[in-house]
Amino acid sequence: MLSPYTGPWEYAQAAHLLRRCIYGPRRARILQAVADGMEATVDALLTLPPPADPPVYFDFEDDPLAKIGESWVDKPITKNISGIYFHRDKSLWAWWFMRMSREQHSILEKMTLFWHNHFVVAEAGTPNMNWAYLSLIREFALGNFRELSKRMTIDQSMLIYLNGTQNVKDEPNENYARELLELFTIGKGPLVAEGDYTHYTEQDVAAIARALTGWVAWNGDKLQARFSNSRHDTGSKQLSHRFNNQVIENAGEQEYARVIDLIFEQEEVSRHICRRLYIWFVHYDITPEVEQQVIAPMARILRQHDYHLKPVMEALLKSQHFYDHSLQGAMIKNTFDFFFSVYNSLEVAPPADLLKEYDMWSRWYWEMNKLEMAFFKIPSVAGWRAYYQEPIFYRDWVNSASLTLRKKLLQKINGLIDYVDKGHLGLDLLRFVGSLQDPLDVNNMIDEICLLLFPRPMSQEQKDFFKESLIPGLPNFEWTAEYGAYLNDPGNTEKRRAVENKLWQMFNAMFGAPEFQLC
Repeated sequence: MLSPYTGPWEYAQAAHLLRRCIYGPRRARILQAVADGMEATVDALLTLPPPADPPVYFDFEDDPLAKIGESWVDKPITKNISGIYFHRDKSLWAWWFMRMSREQHSILEKMTLFWHNHFVVAEAGTPNMNWAYLSLIREFALGNFRELSKRMTIDQSMLIYLNGTQNVKDEPNENYARELLELFTIGKGPLVAEGDYTHYTEQDVAAIARALTGWVAWNGDKLQARFSNSRHDTGSKQLSHRFNNQVIENAGEQEYARVIDLIFEQEEVSRHICRRLYIWFVHYDITPEVEQQVIAPMARILRQHDYHLKPVMEALLKSQHFYDHSLQGAMIKNTFDFFFSVYNSLEVAPPADLLKEYDMWSRWYWEMNKLEMAFFKIPSVAGWRAYYQEPIFYRDWVNSASLTLRKKLLQKINGLIDYVDKGHLGLDLLRFVGSLQDPLDVNNMIDEICLLLFPRPMSQEQKDFFKESLIPGLPNFEWTAEYGAYLNDPGNTEKRRAVENKLWQMFNAMFGAPEFQLC
């Protein structure tokens, strides 16, 4: 099943690939992917762009070290300045949104959120520490998983979040050691006996916690943790039979790296991370067949390439299995996918002024927070429930409350609720429809829009319903005549408004379709 894909390469396959790898693919990007072919498109997605310019202040004038329009990421925090933490955080949130809205060619943003959900930190470090954490996961987005695990172990935000900075020789704190094994690297496995979880034991948790003692997150204004030998347990640490009864001897400042190397000697690490990638990019249902024919080959590729992720992702995204028809539209959109399936796919124009765009995105952060998916606010160390909580998985994103909030989110994007001066998005349906191949023919227009918005083919009955929302009770030529009249006189406010109102009715019907929730 992980054999190379040999089926047709058409709009449906290209759109499926892009929906899973970027946020809200635009129609032109999908058509480009069709023309480029599957191999070239995947290669482009796995070619990461150079680092973007760092976040800047957009509405905070009280920091003497950085003005509006300047970056703060390399400037120390003057702690007695009111609001400095909050405004740096706002800038970082807005910056991340901006990256999601602009990236149409690389998998970087999807991988960044994957790692944020995997190596969770939530409301832990300073804004500068969180910038360093975010830079780390972006640097290793498709890089070496073992090296990322090492770097994350002594990341300042992680040390604060999972109490590593309180892990000292006289009173070891096991929080990070436990999550390192259970969630981040090898996985728990079924309980075999008391304190024995198949892949590690409570003895291993205690031993690894001792090995990781001595690290302190706070290090003046430096964006790197500090090792204190006086806080480090220099004794020998005995691992269990799950790690072949190996002993971790004192290695001082490098002992944490020895811990990661020992864990990565176990093949289960490769299978565990490949399952997490599969759930994020393909589907949650890892059947015995998928385990044997997809996860096992992925894990083998990962080990063969010394835990570098790019070859694994290339094999997955070019596989026969990935393009299986049953997997297209088999996910429920998370909040970001839902939002950008309108914002990006319908080519919303952001404010032309960069600082106003920052302000807009900082406001949208709070809307995402209402839908329980906001940066640095992941509800548990295990990540967002949709990616681990059996048996509901992705269905966790939709319930009566969240569907209502999603509808309100769409209303704000659509401009039906006054959002002017609070980050109005500029969704121009006439401009979007005008970019389609054949907007004068109502059936062709609806076909084109359905291909873009829905991951599965829509029935003729559904398309007829959308058309009825556009031209209720009228023959097809009425749309051609009315839209043509607008094209011949685009400055006529009455004609423009009449066509716009009809389009809003149709798009609202489309957004209300259950299939619009799918990815």
